[in-house]
Amino acid sequence: MQTLVSANFFTTFGVQPVLGRGFQEGEDQPGREREVVLSDRLWRRRFAADPAIVGKNIRLDDQNFLVTGVMPASFDFPLATELWTPHAFTPAQRADRRSNPLEAAARLKPGRTLEQAGAELTSLGARLEKSYPDTNKGRRLMAWPARRYLVDSYTQQYVLMLLGAVIFVLLIACVNVANLQFARATGRLREVAVRTALGASRWRVIAQLVTESVLLSVAGAVLGLLIARWGMGMIRGGMPPEIERYILGWKDMQMDGRALLFTMVAAVLSGILAGLAPAWQCSRPNLTNALKDGGRGGTAGGARHRLRNILVASEVALAVILLVGAGLMVRGFRKLVENGERLQPATLLTMRLAITDNKYHEPHRRIAFYRDVLDRIRVLPGVRSAAAVTALPYTGHAHGRGFTIEGRPAEPDKLPNGMYQVTTPAYFDIAHIPLMAGRLLSESDGAEAPLVALISQGMAQRWWKNESPVGQHIRLGGLDSKAPWLTIVGVVGDIAHNPYDREPRRTIYVPFPQAPQLWMDIGVRTAGDPLALAPAIRAAVRAVDREQPITDLQTMERAIHNRAIGLNYMAVLMGVFGLLALCLSAIGVYGVMAYMVSEQTHEIGIRMALGAERQNVLAMVFRSGMLTIGAGLAVGLPIAWGFARLMASLIFGVTANDAATFVTIPLALISAATLAIYIPARRATKIDPLLALRYE
Repeated sequence: MQTLVSANFFTTFGVQPVLGRGFQEGEDQPGREREVVLSDRLWRRRFAADPAIVGKNIRLDDQNFLVTGVMPASFDFPLATELWTPHAFTPAQRADRRSNPLEAAARLKPGRTLEQAGAELTSLGARLEKSYPDTNKGRRLMAWPARRYLVDSYTQQYVLMLLGAVIFVLLIACVNVANLQFARATGRLREVAVRTALGASRWRVIAQLVTESVLLSVAGAVLGLLIARWGMGMIRGGMPPEIERYILGWKDMQMDGRALLFTMVAAVLSGILAGLAPAWQCSRPNLTNALKDGGRGGTAGGARHRLRNILVASEVALAVILLVGAGLMVRGFRKLVENGERLQPATLLTMRLAITDNKYHEPHRRIAFYRDVLDRIRVLPGVRSAAAVTALPYTGHAHGRGFTIEGRPAEPDKLPNGMYQVTTPAYFDIAHIPLMAGRLLSESDGAEAPLVALISQGMAQRWWKNESPVGQHIRLGGLDSKAPWLTIVGVVGDIAHNPYDREPRRTIYVPFPQAPQLWMDIGVRTAGDPLALAPAIRAAVRAVDREQPITDLQTMERAIHNRAIGLNYMAVLMGVFGLLALCLSAIGVYGVMAYMVSEQTHEIGIRMALGAERQNVLAMVFRSGMLTIGAGLAVGLPIAWGFARLMASLIFGVTANDAATFVTIPLALISAATLAIYIPARRATKIDPLLALRYE
């Protein structure tokens, strides 16, 4: 990626090239801008890390540029930039106040704050709006920290969601350990009683039990770190290289000292949290009963049973919240990816061509280039059809334009807006976009023909609710626009362009000969494997212009995967956390029920000696367990519903009112809990009454 910058760009960021120099004052003026600074990545990949590259010329945009320097590997701004060149404004560009294509970066003076800079920019924006109302009305200037620029809001939302899922799993694990500690501490009542009788204070007993819990937690943390190291390698290895470079800090992700410290602190706190309640409950036993009964099941108090049931119910509630979130993420991701299936992506090859204005300044030369390229590709064996369009779906190349509807005046800052697509007629067949009304674009819509346009169904429904748009006129820009009027000749179906879009984009399509562009995507529909045709397609382009670069050559399947990679990672990780929550909940229920049965062995023996049937014993155990599970679901489901609504407002594709998820998740939890209860319950029905009556 090439980035145009001012001459003081590198000095503003306080970074200088490791080889050569940056740009000097005045080198961003017309006629002096033929210089380039290379990124470390491009220098190593294309020039074999040759230190002699500084001072040599390379070809960019069909012109020679002098290499003045190579930046350090640590400098990557804007993200994925491979070379920087001076941005030389012509006098006409400087005088054009309507064009606003640039972003500015600045370093604050010592002692100045971002808020002060923002206030100054607001004042400046107000003065410009007053001085130039025609072009600056409604424009606002804002100051953002560089981190906000580099890390978008979606990333922050995903990180917070994953952190929340981790905390939920940690809490469920703590509840599990707490229940195990309850069982273990109850079994040690005689030991605690002896220690107390010999003079041990309550706090000494609590400290001992909590210390044992912390040691267990730290041991688990060490094992977790080993698994995390393996899992991090899998996560990093699964990220496509062409996407990795656009993610801030991805290549530097590792388990450093801060991660280890956080893990150990979390382990210690978890150990204290899981061990404190059981230690407190068991630290003051009834000495007479404990020393006499030796910790027999009957000594467990009702308060202790209630606390364990509350912990299990809390565990189920946390699990249902996490599982609902994971289920909604997985279903939402699958739904978004399925939107691209209508493209039949496995047989669609995509690539990007960017011809230069120097060589193809005249419109007829642009038309001839792309027509020649498409004609050569279409005759290749295995090619069914080929088309050129400004932005193929899932490529990220789309851009919007404001437009005016004839007879409907609008304020400059309130213009209708739609995605602007310049295309050849075959695109609608390749992308499987159906005709809804009127006609499609055709080869007869040439440069000398009447200017026409198609619009998408979503645009028709938004701006022509009660009438047909066919035959109506629109033009790009506002009321003062000099652009010609376009006649709408048809309406076509909507198509998804980005997995993060809440709804298909409203789109305007115009014929390529009537608005020839420099940058175009090429879509090639093939009969077999698209990548097998890649060498022949490259040769076809080189036959038209041997210097023409080809970028983003990939299948549509890969393009969809790359665009949805963030959602895919989120869905997989949320699914893993959900499965962990389900397993931990089932283990927790099993552990509590197994211990409850062991506590009630004597009682069960008496019941069976008095004639109780095995079905009655089974029902008794199930009744106790399922009441706890039901209480957890009753608490967790309303919270999960609110959590789902929050997710739907933050994450594209997630639907809050997904009945299938809210039915499947409770059933899955109930099934897992039923199995966890059945195993100890079945064991209880096989107790020998004589042995049970002698059980201590």
